[in-house]
Amino acid sequence: MQVRNFIYLGLAVVALAAGILTAKQFLNSPSVEADSNMTATAKNDFTLTQNNQAVHLKDFRGKLVLLYFGYASCPDVCPTSLALLSSALKALSPEETAQIQPIFISVDPARDNGAKLMEYARYFFPSFIGITGSEQEIQRTAMQYGAFYSKVNSNSAMGYTVDHSSNSYLVGKDGQLLTTFKHDANKAEIIAGIRAALKN
Repeated sequence: MQVRNFIYLGLAVVALAAGILTAKQFLNSPSVEADSNMTATAKNDFTLTQNNQAVHLKDFRGKLVLLYFGYASCPDVCPTSLALLSSALKALSPEETAQIQPIFISVDPARDNGAKLMEYARYFFPSFIGITGSEQEIQRTAMQYGAFYSKVNSNSAMGYTVDHSSNSYLVGKDGQLLTTFKHDANKAEIIAGIRAALKN
């Protein structure tokens, strides 16, 4: 009986060792690495639209991307935040701003059409672009950066407003989020954050 138990124990140890070896080989295989890279790339990209044309974050690889979520009918928060970003961008040199793509993402696609959105965005800075998308696309993109928004019914002429976070997001040239500028960040902090990213 003891001999039989010993044999069973030995077989169990051999099976365990073989399982561990197989798992290591699987995890180190090129196909698994490729899948991991694809997942990482997907997390660092989004697809929205401008005038029904697809706009991807990856379209701007090689540039810093400065993101802000809001909507064109916003009465105060968006104009204030975008004016601050504009002021910071205007303080940079032309060589520096050539390496930055500012993007305004509208969370109000029902009212912010392509032409209106681009006009609104470029009012603040010439290279700003305005993009939006379906509700699902916007929600997915907002969640990617920890932004939030919520439609609120209103008795005003607009019919509703949109409560939303007011942070700005600096995305690196490789598509990775580098810095989140909180809503109370000042101009000097934004400039410093951008210049630090440009040096990398």
